[in-house]
Amino acid sequence: MSDVEWHSVALAPIVLVHGTETLIADRAVQRLRALARDADPSVAVHDLSGDALGPGALTQVASPSLFGEPRFVVVPELQAAPEVLITELLDYLRHPEPDVTLVLVHRGGNRGKKLLDALKKAGVPRVEASPVKRAGDKQTFVAAEFARAERRIQPEALVALVDAFGTDLAELAAISRQLIEDTAPDEGETPAQVTVQDVHALTAGRVESTAFAVADAAIAGREQEALQLLQQAQLAGADPVPIVAAIASKMRSLAKVTAPGASARTLGMPDWMLRNLSRDARNWTDRSLARALEAVARADHEVKGAGRDPRWSVQRMVMEICRARRAH
Repeated sequence: MSDVEWHSVALAPIVLVHGTETLIADRAVQRLRALARDADPSVAVHDLSGDALGPGALTQVASPSLFGEPRFVVVPELQAAPEVLITELLDYLRHPEPDVTLVLVHRGGNRGKKLLDALKKAGVPRVEASPVKRAGDKQTFVAAEFARAERRIQPEALVALVDAFGTDLAELAAISRQLIEDTAPDEGETPAQVTVQDVHALTAGRVESTAFAVADAAIAGREQEALQLLQQAQLAGADPVPIVAAIASKMRSLAKVTAPGASARTLGMPDWMLRNLSRDARNWTDRSLARALEAVARADHEVKGAGRDPRWSVQRMVMEICRARRAH
């Protein structure tokens, strides 16, 4: 069995994706599916899970088709597969079909060991989807995310990003993608290296970062999305005070960029942040901004002791920001 990275795995008659890191496992399957479609858009995709796991399931989808199209077959939970499927897979391993790519995803544990041993003996390519635990390995992961996007990131920024979001690989990947998008250059410009200041501006603490996402949705007038993000933050135990503080900071920044002669240097913010805020500000008037800032000030007063229900105060503030934006 030869180990390959998820981002370089190629189509093969059988591929094993093995490990408990869901993000890497899912990316490997997505890559293989995309490769199969690129190779032949008529490929038939089959998912062997749930009700599709009856006796003869593999034979049914892997047998040659009347129309001759290739097939892409995924077993997404091999560790939970019934014995009848394991037996079918052991038989299939001896004579794989030439026009089939079979992707077996085993998410850890000892079940199916006989099949795993047989796959290893047969030299089937394996994507190792083990948890990324060491900080150094997480930094390598982030560096690869930026390299694939043809962007560079300072070593100090890499460390700061992992420090802020290193507990969950999916979250780390998502925030890396957001940072890449937020710092994208204008057309014709050379991409700048992402700095530690860029990271701090985006990730000023985990709670604040969540609150900034709420603020971004509210400023754009996306009320349902803003309220869903707020609910997620509150369910995770986020305190109302820092949520309001972060949203207040974002709203004040939005107001600042509308001032005559405002620049990244005079405001002390990165160029990309000024560009994004300036774009948002086009949908606001002085009157709607004043209305939103008034809602923030009232919520700030209430969550610090003047109100009876801080969670409702934050929710009402978000709704009033969205409505102020839509009413400009």
